[in-house]
Amino acid sequence: MHFRTAFVALTLSTAALAQEELAAVDKPAPTFRLPVYNGPAIGEPNAPMIGIDRYVGQDPTDKKTKLLVVSFMASFCGPCKKEMPYLQSLHEKYKEQGLRVLMVAIDREEDGQKKVAELVATNKVTFPVLKDRFNIVARRWLGTQSPLPSLFMVRPDGTVKTVHRGYGDDASTILEKEVSAALATK
Repeated sequence: MHFRTAFVALTLSTAALAQEELAAVDKPAPTFRLPVYNGPAIGEPNAPMIGIDRYVGQDPTDKKTKLLVVSFMASFCGPCKKEMPYLQSLHEKYKEQGLRVLMVAIDREEDGQKKVAELVATNKVTFPVLKDRFNIVARRWLGTQSPLPSLFMVRPDGTVKTVHRGYGDDASTILEKEVSAALATK
């Protein structure tokens, strides 16, 4: 009887802990490191692993970051394909003012991963696009169900400023206003 009670308590506390770890406004963004699509091939020497600690948190490598945008996408997601070139244009427009962009692709299958690599090349993406093949990072940020794309703005201290789930017709206008306002206040 005690074993069963302990098991139920452990299961409930593990579920509660998992919920607490999800990325949420004004909470610390879950940290991660993932391989990069657009860099040296994964497995080759110097193949980069990039995480949000490069840009935000206690001791970021990139000290010029004023706002980090983290977007989750998949090759099968039509709105994600629309968002990728838009994020590239935002990156180019605001990178000198401190905007940094990371895109996390959640494709598990090799075909999907090839499509992501093709999208990165076609859209001439220069910000890091990361491979979350096992969806470990996605589960910590999105939970088990979340519309794609899901976009998070992260402050320099590593806390989540804003969350956008899905992609509406006005998404690009809203996003640019938020990015511009966030960078103007720093």
